[in-house]
Amino acid sequence: MNQQNRDDYPMHIPPDLIQKLGTELEGSQQIWLSGYLYGLAIGAGQALPMPALTMTPNAASAKVTILYGSMAGNSKRVAVKTGEAARMAGLEAEVMDMNEYPLRRLSAEKILLIVVSTYGEGEPPISAETLYEHLYSSRAPQLKELQFAVLSLGDKSYAHFCKTGIDFDTQLEKLGATRMVQRVDCDTDFKDLSLAWTNDVIAHIQRISGTIQLPDSGLSDSAAVPKPDVPAYDRHHPYRAAIIAKVLLNGRGSPKETWHIELSLEGSGIQYEPGDSLGVFFYNPPSLVQDILLAINLGGDNPVIVNNTPMSLRKALTEKLELTLLPRDVLQALAHKKDFPALSEILADTEKLRNYLYGLDLLDLLSEYHLAWKAQNLVEILRPLQPRLYSISSSQQYVPNEVHITVAALRYHNRNRSKKGAASTYLADLIDINDEVDIFIEKNEYFKLPTEDTRDIIMIGPGTGIAPFRAFMQERELREAKGKNWLFFGNPHFTTDFLYQTEWQRMVKIGMLQKIDLAFSRDTPEKVYVQDRLRSQAKEFCKWLDGGAALYVCGDKNNMARDVQNAIEEVIAGEKDYSREEASNYVKNLKRSRRYIEDIY
Repeated sequence: MNQQNRDDYPMHIPPDLIQKLGTELEGSQQIWLSGYLYGLAIGAGQALPMPALTMTPNAASAKVTILYGSMAGNSKRVAVKTGEAARMAGLEAEVMDMNEYPLRRLSAEKILLIVVSTYGEGEPPISAETLYEHLYSSRAPQLKELQFAVLSLGDKSYAHFCKTGIDFDTQLEKLGATRMVQRVDCDTDFKDLSLAWTNDVIAHIQRISGTIQLPDSGLSDSAAVPKPDVPAYDRHHPYRAAIIAKVLLNGRGSPKETWHIELSLEGSGIQYEPGDSLGVFFYNPPSLVQDILLAINLGGDNPVIVNNTPMSLRKALTEKLELTLLPRDVLQALAHKKDFPALSEILADTEKLRNYLYGLDLLDLLSEYHLAWKAQNLVEILRPLQPRLYSISSSQQYVPNEVHITVAALRYHNRNRSKKGAASTYLADLIDINDEVDIFIEKNEYFKLPTEDTRDIIMIGPGTGIAPFRAFMQERELREAKGKNWLFFGNPHFTTDFLYQTEWQRMVKIGMLQKIDLAFSRDTPEKVYVQDRLRSQAKEFCKWLDGGAALYVCGDKNNMARDVQNAIEEVIAGEKDYSREEASNYVKNLKRSRRYIEDIY
């Protein structure tokens, strides 16, 4: 801001007040407050000039449709808050799951907001598939009367970052719609960007429709500022939890290393449900940090600034920056600093990029592409260190002051080096009982037990995918749920890798677990996996589905989830005499109706 503009303001506003209002208020509160203060200024005869409002016929009604396509519920929560903010700003807003949106309405829409996540390798979430396919089909209408905006949620550690949102944004424009504000692509920490997008969109709609509303001098209950719908502890304000138990679940000689970890929530007020995840903050491996410093020939004491905070380079690499999951952005930043033909070729080919990023860490990159680095230049290209999410393996009703997680310590060999998962080995090697870690609850709105306790459930969770089902069964036992329960579990060996074996045996003994199918792949001459057990139970499996059972799958997304879905489609095709396409559509309908729910990673 230049001096002339600064002097145009009638008074000095304390910077700490501006910062407080900007960081502690939700989007709907900020919008309401701006109108309220403007109204007070008018009453005092001190109103500042407002920008001219332009009216356009296609937006004059200011009716806003907000559609969300969500996997775990994040897109839904953002869409709901955007709807609340829009209504507080005097707009008529309807928030709807894309799965439930009548496609015939699309041609009549005037203002459309899209909030959508990206699934797997750039695919739309199942709830967004129908609308997505419709927009790309020959039946898609021309949308020249439509104004739209897109907010895309994703994860930069995937090669196809925010692809679904990009696709929606691109195709709506191709169909003749007008973009109101630029699309915003959010990484896993989406709170600030989504709030800014909401504010920008609503301000734009207010300008084009002339619907800026000022509150009355006496506020009604409906106009009152809502309390922020956020937990006391979250990603930005984590809770410091003490480790109260840590148990290695695998027996001696196992190729696996799986830890059961219990954390205290005593006095925190934190609430969670089976199906939610625990976010855990961690530090990068000290050995990896030291090797990176040696590779770039810099000392750990070199000063750097991260998020406006001075610190040493070693501290930044250890506590603040991502070293083991590199997004495309880091490779692009490196390619911009020097012409590396091989790197440019990788960046130009999505499939090559996906394969190259698998298992890649910063040391690999720096060792392959040599540059003379300055400490500050290096930290500026790196992504902030992201907490890792673990499926919660306990019911809070069962253990009121605790939360449990099941962690597989990742150790592997890649690119001629021994490597390890940063978060999992932090918990396995560097954290012990009575130590403390920063945590928060990540809600998963859809991976939840049926509301009807009479409904049967089928749980498929090999390896650490068993975690949420331990929580499910604890909860069902306490609720005395009458629905039947069926578990499919797999791991290498029965004697060393049957996670929570005695607990499952007790569940069978007391009649809570009616069926359990086990697949220990290394105990038989021919490897047997959970999908093989599923095929062997084809008739009974379809009988449960026909009876209304809810199906849950948790675990590895790269292989297991795909193999399980293929097996389910094969079973359905065989038992129901369907074509493979009909079986695939049957499975899609199960997913759309939230009877086939995945928590895969």
